[in-house]
Amino acid sequence: MNNNKIFERIKKLFDVGLLGDAKVLIAGCGSGGGSLALQLAMSGIRNFTLIDKDILGLENVIRHVCGIRFVGKKKVDALEEILLDRNPAIKVGKLDVDIMHYDNLESEIKSHTIVALATDNEPTRYLVNQLCVRNKIPFVVARVFTRGIGGEVFIYRPGKGGCLACLEGVLARTNFRQGTREIDLVSEKERELMYGMEIAEIKDSPGLNVDISFITAFHTRFILDAIAETLPERPKYMQALPDNYIVWGNRPTPPFKKHFQIQRIDLKPQEGCQVCSNERR
Repeated sequence: MNNNKIFERIKKLFDVGLLGDAKVLIAGCGSGGGSLALQLAMSGIRNFTLIDKDILGLENVIRHVCGIRFVGKKKVDALEEILLDRNPAIKVGKLDVDIMHYDNLESEIKSHTIVALATDNEPTRYLVNQLCVRNKIPFVVARVFTRGIGGEVFIYRPGKGGCLACLEGVLARTNFRQGTREIDLVSEKERELMYGMEIAEIKDSPGLNVDISFITAFHTRFILDAIAETLPERPKYMQALPDNYIVWGNRPTPPFKKHFQIQRIDLKPQEGCQVCSNERR
C-alpha cells in the first residue's frame, strides 16, 4: 500500500512526515485514550505503545472507537487493530498491565518522546507526573468532568512550566474543582460511606462521546504541539501553543456559565511544589 497516498489530502496543510517518528506512550485505552490514539494516527504518528489491562465490554462500545465486533477483546488488541486499519505502517507496542503495579513503567517512559495520559483515576496521574518530571519527559493529561459538563487538558513541558502537582495546588484555590467530579454530587452521608469503604475515588461519569470528543481534540493538539517542540524545525502551519492548561465547558452547568466556555492558563512552576521543585535544584 502506498503510505503517501493515505496522507495525500492533508500533506500540503500539515507536514505529517516530520512528526511520524515520535514515540507516543498512551496510558489508558478507554473512550478518551482510544479516540486520542486514532486522532494521532490520522495526524501521521506511527509509533505507539498502548497500556491498559481491561477488556472491552458491550457497555463500552457506545463511546469507544472500537465497536461491537471487538467486545471481549483486550482494549490494547482492539485499538491496535483500529490503528492499523487506518495506517498499516503504524507500529504498536502493547502492555496489558496495571500501570500502578508495572515495575518497568519508568524505563518505558524514558524510551518515549511523550506520554499521553488518559486514565480515569488520580493515583495514575500523580505517578506519571512524578516519573515524567524526574526524567524530563513531556506528558499531556486530560480529564472529562462528571456527566460531560466539560473537561481539562494539561501539558507538562520540562523546564518551561509547572507540573501536575503545581496545577492542583493552584486549582484548589479556584472554583474549577467544584462540581467537576462525581463525588461532588453525592450527599455527605454517601461520601462518608464511600470513604469508610476505602474507595479512594469514584469513577467519573464522562457523558456522551460528543462531550468527550471536545476534550480529545484538545488533548491531541497539545500532544502534537509537544512533539513539534522536539524537532529542529516546527512543521509548517503549526504555531506553538502558548498556554499549558485549558478548562473547557460544554454547557452552562457550574462552574461554567455558558456553552463552550474556555479558560486558558500559562502555569508557572510553584514554589514549594513537592514534585518539581526538587528537580529544579
